[in-house]
Amino acid sequence: MAEPTLPALYSLPQSPPNFDKVGTFYIAFCATWTFLLLSGMVFLVINRRNPILKIRGIGLSLTAILFLHAYWILAQITYPIGLTLPVLAAYDVQYFFMGIWFPLGVAVFHASNTRFLYVAKMQKQYTKSNGLRKKKSGCNGADSSWLCRLRNMDYTKRILVYIGLGIILQVLLTVGMWLACSKYHPSFGLPGTGLTSSTIAEQMIELSRGWEWWPSALWQVIWTWIIAPIMIYKAWGIRDTLGWRVQTIGCCLSNLHATPMWLISMYVPAFTPVNVYFSPSEWIHLSVMMFEVFTVFVPCWLVVRHHIMRKRAADSNAKWESASQSTLRASGSLEWKSASAVEKGLTIDVLHKELGDRLFTMSALDHVLNENPRPLQDFSALRDFSGENIAFLTNVTAWKSAWPLGATEDQIRDAFTRALVIYTDFISPRDAEFPINVASKDLKYLEDIFERPARIVCGEARVDSATPFAVDKQPRNGGVDSDGTSSDDSWIELGEMAGRIQYAGEISSAFDVSVFDRAQAHIKYLVLTNTWPKFVTEIQQQRRSEESERSGNTGRSGSTIGGRVTKAIQSLF
Repeated sequence: MAEPTLPALYSLPQSPPNFDKVGTFYIAFCATWTFLLLSGMVFLVINRRNPILKIRGIGLSLTAILFLHAYWILAQITYPIGLTLPVLAAYDVQYFFMGIWFPLGVAVFHASNTRFLYVAKMQKQYTKSNGLRKKKSGCNGADSSWLCRLRNMDYTKRILVYIGLGIILQVLLTVGMWLACSKYHPSFGLPGTGLTSSTIAEQMIELSRGWEWWPSALWQVIWTWIIAPIMIYKAWGIRDTLGWRVQTIGCCLSNLHATPMWLISMYVPAFTPVNVYFSPSEWIHLSVMMFEVFTVFVPCWLVVRHHIMRKRAADSNAKWESASQSTLRASGSLEWKSASAVEKGLTIDVLHKELGDRLFTMSALDHVLNENPRPLQDFSALRDFSGENIAFLTNVTAWKSAWPLGATEDQIRDAFTRALVIYTDFISPRDAEFPINVASKDLKYLEDIFERPARIVCGEARVDSATPFAVDKQPRNGGVDSDGTSSDDSWIELGEMAGRIQYAGEISSAFDVSVFDRAQAHIKYLVLTNTWPKFVTEIQQQRRSEESERSGNTGRSGSTIGGRVTKAIQSLF
C-alpha cells in the first residue's frame, strides 16, 4: 500500500534573508527600541530604592516586560528572516510563543498591576485611628494545611503561586493540542487534523488558523476584555502621586484593540496585502510597546522629576534652616500661626505670599506634624502610598511624650512593650506590611534591641507561663467583638494589644527614650524631601484652581468651558 503524499508545504525550500528597505527598517527599529528599553530598565534597577519604584516592586513588572519583549523581538524579525527557517519550525515557534510565552508575560504583568490595587487598599489603614495596622492572629495549622500556608504568604508570593498554577494548566493544554494536531507533525496526531488545502498559500493560512489557537485567543480576551476593564474601574477613583494609576489604566486601555485586530487581520481577506509587511501578531505587539512605555519610560521620567523635586526641597530647607535658624525658632510659632487657615484643617496657609519657599523647610513640616498632622497623614496614605512614614513619626512622638521621668521598672517595661509595637508595625522587615526605609546600620541597631522579643510576639508564640508575655485574655464585649467574631480570632489593633500585654522578658541595656531618634530623623527628612513638597504643591494648585474658578464664573463662558476641559484632563492624571 502506497504511503499518502505529504502536502507540498512540508517540502518547501528555505529562503534567504529579506533585507530590503522594510526588512532593514524592522532590524534597525528592533535594535534601537531594545537598546532604549534595556537602558531604561537598568536605570530603574539602579534607582530601585526610590520611593516611586520601591512601592511598585519593580522586579515583577520588569520580569513581565522581559517576557513580552522577547516575543516582541520575534515579531519584528519575522519579515526579514522568518522565511529562513523551515516552515514547520517557524510555525511551531509562533504557536508555542503565542500559547505559553506570551500568556505567561501578560499574566505576570497584570499580577504586577494588581499590586497597585492591593497597596492602595492596605494604605487606607493609615487614615484611621493612630495609624497602627490591624494584625491578624494567624492561620491555625499553617504547618500542616497547604491552604493555611497559601493564606499566610505575602501578597506577591501568593499571586505568583496562582500564576504558576494557571501556567501549568496552559502548558498542558497547549502541548496537548499540539500533539493532537497532525498538521504540525504529519507522522502522528488525531485523524482529520492535518492540512486539507491543495495550494501552498492556503496551507500556510491553515497553519496559522484552527481550533488549536483558540485557547490562546480566549485567554487574551479574558485578560483584555474582562480583567482589564475591572482593573480600570477599580483604579479610576485612586489619585496617586506616583504615576501608578496612569500606568495601570494606560496599559489596560492600550491592550483593548490587540485581540480583535489580530483576529480581524487573520480572517478578513482585505488584510492579506497588509499581512505581508505587518504580520497579524504585530497588532498585539503594539500594545506590548505601550506596556513598555508606561512600565519603563514613564517611571524613568517620574524618577527624574522626583530627583528635581527632592533637590528643590533640600535646597530650600538648607537655605532657610541654616541662614535663619535662630530667627525662625524664636518667632516661627507666632509666624506660622499668623498665617493659619481653617480651610482643609491646615494650620499653615500655603498660599501666604510672605512665606515663599520657606514652606519646604523642616520648620513648616514640624509645625504641621505637631499641630494637625491629619491632612498630611491622609495625603501620604491615599495619594503618596507612604502613610507608614507619617504614622511612624506621630506614634514615636506620642511614645516619647509619654516617657515617664524617673521611671520605675514596671514603667520601663510598659514603655518597651509599646516600643515593641512600633517596631513590629513600622520597622521590622518580617512583620511590617510596609516597613519604613531606614539605613541598614540603624535597622541593625533596632533589630539587636527588638528582634528577639518581636519573634516571641509575631512568631509561633506559646501562651503559657513560660512565655515572657502575660496576656490579658479577658474577652471584649462579653467574649464577642463588634463584628460578631470571638476575641481570640478577631483582628486585634496593635495599639490595643500594647495595653493588654506586658513584656516580661529581658530588655536590652541599649533601650532608652532615644532608641528611635536616628530612625525618626531619617524618616522625617525623607518626608521633607518626598511627601511634603507634593503635599504643599497640591494644596497650592487646588486653591489656585478654586480661585480661578471663582474668577472665571464672572468671565466669558468660553473660559469656563476651557477650564472644565483642562480640569477633566487633569483629573485623569
